[in-house]
Amino acid sequence: MEQPKNDVLKVKRLHVEFQTSHGMVHAVKDVSLEVKRGRIHALVGESGSGKSVTSLTIMNLLAGNGKVISGDVTLNEKSLLKLSEKEKRQLYGDRIGMIFQDPTAALDPLFTVEQLLLEGLRKHRRMSKKQAREAALESLRMMNLRDPEELMKKKPYELSGGMCQRVMIAIAMSMKPDYLIADEPTTALDVTVQKQILEEIYQLSRKENLGVLFITHDLGVVAEIADDVSIMKDGEIVENGTVEEIFYHPQHSYTKKLLDAVL
Repeated sequence: MEQPKNDVLKVKRLHVEFQTSHGMVHAVKDVSLEVKRGRIHALVGESGSGKSVTSLTIMNLLAGNGKVISGDVTLNEKSLLKLSEKEKRQLYGDRIGMIFQDPTAALDPLFTVEQLLLEGLRKHRRMSKKQAREAALESLRMMNLRDPEELMKKKPYELSGGMCQRVMIAIAMSMKPDYLIADEPTTALDVTVQKQILEEIYQLSRKENLGVLFITHDLGVVAEIADDVSIMKDGEIVENGTVEEIFYHPQHSYTKKLLDAVL
């Protein structure tokens, strides 16, 4: 189905709380941001600032003790927090994909790469096994993985961290999503592989008109690939802007502190 040209993934005044043994924790407070097609929006902050909670809320993956108190997440003005289970299964993976920080934990070690890819393709895109296999190979080639035919036979534990991360991105992109949530996807990788993965995400954004919410604590990464930036501290967005505005004309003292640490 052709999507509206102006569709936008929006987080609107989101409040999320967690019930813990130490009482109620206010993890996300009045957070608003927009992710647009063909642009990379970096959500930046230190560990515990609320970045991952924001991304998990977008994906409807909050833990059982987490609760959205107020606010909303919308895609083309339709609430994602009020979807039926059937609508969630149709939308996630299809229009919104996600890649995680630790690919070896996210990929089931009992399945081959082929099985992992074909499961989503046949479920979401209603393909024959032959069509799904061709689409799977195409996705692996898109990620510049050598000998995809041989790779399809392997299980995640037989692959390096960088290859696992590429496979995870290939699985997400095989669904041809409009948006991708990338939660610290290069943190566990060495510098050379990290640079390659960042370049591939950047190119996918441009070539596929993909909107990316890129979660990171690393302003060096932001400088390389981001178009738009939100700075997060203690569950709140303290500053929004384009990458040029944030780097050359920061307004908030916390943003300036983060920049001083890397410049």
